[in-house]
Amino acid sequence: MVNIKLIILATIFGLGTATIVSAAQPIYKWKDDKGNIKYTQTKPPHGVSYETINQRVSDSKPVTELGNEQSQESSNMTDAQDEVIAKQEAQKKNIEQQNKEIARKNCTIAKNNLEVLENRTRIQIEENGERRMLTDTERAERLKQARENVKKYCEK
Repeated sequence: MVNIKLIILATIFGLGTATIVSAAQPIYKWKDDKGNIKYTQTKPPHGVSYETINQRVSDSKPVTELGNEQSQESSNMTDAQDEVIAKQEAQKKNIEQQNKEIARKNCTIAKNNLEVLENRTRIQIEENGERRMLTDTERAERLKQARENVKKYCEK
């Protein structure tokens, strides 16, 4: 009976010591070839830059012993964070809506420009306060650009 108690006590002591020793080992933070962040207890391959993170054994009490005060404070912080997230999501939605409206207008303008260039052979433009006719080469360039703009702004 004494031997069993001694074995159990030695096992518990051994497990406790192993836990403390493993918690005291440093952890290495590094990036692999693909850019993924890795956390390991062994050093990364030679030539890879890494950061050493030392663990600390905590003396803190469990949350249940800290009292209601901290949980109330945590709840207030969570509510504040939820408010901030909700505001950010509303702003994001508003910006997305504005971007859609701008994209729609750009598409309409691009289509109108293409239609004018395709249907009219003689097009006047104003440069430096004077009106002049587009040459065939200029018209061809503008037609090409107008088609690219329609693809860019209308086909998504």
